[in-house]
Amino acid sequence: MIKGTALLNAILALLSILNPITVVPMYAELTKDLDRRTRGRLFNVAVAAGFVTLAVLTFSGRWIMEYVFQIRVAEFRIAGGILLIVLAVYEIVFYNPGDFRPTPGKLMEMGVVPMAVPLLVGPGSIITGILILDRDGWLIAVIALVVNFAIAYAVIRSSVVLARVMGPLGTLVLARVLWIFIAAIAVHFVISGISELFGLRLPGQ
Repeated sequence: MIKGTALLNAILALLSILNPITVVPMYAELTKDLDRRTRGRLFNVAVAAGFVTLAVLTFSGRWIMEYVFQIRVAEFRIAGGILLIVLAVYEIVFYNPGDFRPTPGKLMEMGVVPMAVPLLVGPGSIITGILILDRDGWLIAVIALVVNFAIAYAVIRSSVVLARVMGPLGTLVLARVLWIFIAAIAVHFVISGISELFGLRLPGQ
């Protein structure tokens, strides 16, 4: 049976780290010279590639941890939480849209790199997906992935319009606020990992 609170928490945690609103200005910039049909195809490729990438890494991550690197989930939760904190601090303090520029090559390849990876799906979302799977089970993880990429698809398909409406300042402010929530989620991952590793009991458990 799916707990509504657990499902909502999983969806919101992954949505915060995927944060499709933050890629709106870059997607609009990368596709500004394309016709509507080509832009739509490119967005479809980006979302599909992002979904497949995150789904595969979410469901294979634990196996890789346990059988390849022999790492316990609690240890990964601590390391992943620390990495998310570092990413959040970097994005809040040092964010620069110029870090991601399209690489030369075929047009649809741009939908995979950099539009799907790393703009939409980065280290933070991979870590979050694996931790949701471990904490809440495969069904909630699947639902969270599907719901989030449905939202991402809707946002990305509207990126040109949204970029005009929000403007660079609005996008910047929203991105900073969401990264603060991501930092809080990361702290929770670290604390829960430490409590599991040392057999501690968190308040409210």
